[in-house]
Amino acid sequence: MTSAPSDGSQPLLVVPHGLRSAPALQIAEAASDLCDLLWLIDQSVPENAFTGRLLRKVGRVVDIAGLSQAEIAGLLRGLSPDGVVAYRDEDIMLLSFIAEELGLDYHTPEVARRLVDKFSQREALRDGGVPSPHCWEIPIDRSPAAVAGIAATVRFPAVLKPRVGSSGMYTMPVADADDLCRRVATLPLQAGGDAGMFVEEYLPSQAAGRSGRFADYLSVESLVAHGEISHVALTGRFPLAEPFRETGLFIPAEVSPAQLTAVLAVASSALVALGVRTGGFHTEIKLTPDGPRVIEVNGRLGGAVPEMLLQASGLSLVRLSMRVALGEEVDIDGLVPCSRVGWCFLVQPPTSAQRVVSVEGLDHLGECPGVNSVFLNRKPGDVIDWVIGTRHYVYSVYGVSDNYDELLEMNRYLQEDVSIAYE
Repeated sequence: MTSAPSDGSQPLLVVPHGLRSAPALQIAEAASDLCDLLWLIDQSVPENAFTGRLLRKVGRVVDIAGLSQAEIAGLLRGLSPDGVVAYRDEDIMLLSFIAEELGLDYHTPEVARRLVDKFSQREALRDGGVPSPHCWEIPIDRSPAAVAGIAATVRFPAVLKPRVGSSGMYTMPVADADDLCRRVATLPLQAGGDAGMFVEEYLPSQAAGRSGRFADYLSVESLVAHGEISHVALTGRFPLAEPFRETGLFIPAEVSPAQLTAVLAVASSALVALGVRTGGFHTEIKLTPDGPRVIEVNGRLGGAVPEMLLQASGLSLVRLSMRVALGEEVDIDGLVPCSRVGWCFLVQPPTSAQRVVSVEGLDHLGECPGVNSVFLNRKPGDVIDWVIGTRHYVYSVYGVSDNYDELLEMNRYLQEDVSIAYE
């Protein structure tokens, strides 16, 4: 693909791009011989300057810096796109407006709000009869008296989190009413943004996985086309780093047949309750003594999921999501068969760490069987802060193993043979 306008021989797909988007070359490769790409990018953001030049090599670019949603839709109307797709939460509301204005199949603004606003999502899930945690809204002004009033009604232990956001940013446990009041009082002004914060009851755990080595929650990766739900894969997890930071993901998850049936049923119920009709979805579910319970539904593909599924099965989930966005009938009969285990490890600092001093042993990782890529996210000298959540991981490793035993062995290697010093 080139930066020249589409000649109309292929459909045109709108894809916003920015910080924490899926890799541009991954998207471009998935679009090959399927569609032309129309990138939306805010080039007033310094980090996007280089990215804009790259995007022009694999599609057409529209700079949306300083434009309103209506102005963006007006620009796109003359280009007659055939579909829209988001690969990060920040783009879902914008695309819902554009799709409504241009008559494209996507989330309605109401559905989009349920997908990005976790508090509104919980309300919709409960109204739809889906088992999910009870939750309480924190007043936007965070006045001590109002917070204390809310705290008196909360079921503890609980979790304090932003209504809008991802990766566990500003997400923290609260033990009781006094703890909740203290946590809210010490939150930075930017925590929760304009949407604010809320608190929800903490779901109890049920041991899962081999020898307790895997976490008690997983996610269901799904596609919805014209209202028809297809569950594509289950993503397993390694235990979280305190308080709620990802350390490792893998496909396929290790679950019993009974768990599989129950988890897929809950995921389907959640998607129906939210009213979704199209798109890719990443539904996080916790295994509790009372059965699987929905943690949250994300209205886009899960982070690292396409890479892991491609390694495990050879299937491009990004390409499938594009086909759905372009209005194709996509119906997958059961979970995609996986001949291997695709994985991603995210190595997190302790909560006491403030800065990376040194990282030793990464050079040898690339020589390990199955390792495909190693990325240093926080180099020596970089500041780290656990409240930023999963995003302040020190390094990531992607790869593939023949079985779960090899997966566990790779996890052991990372814990014992790579050394990180902090201050």
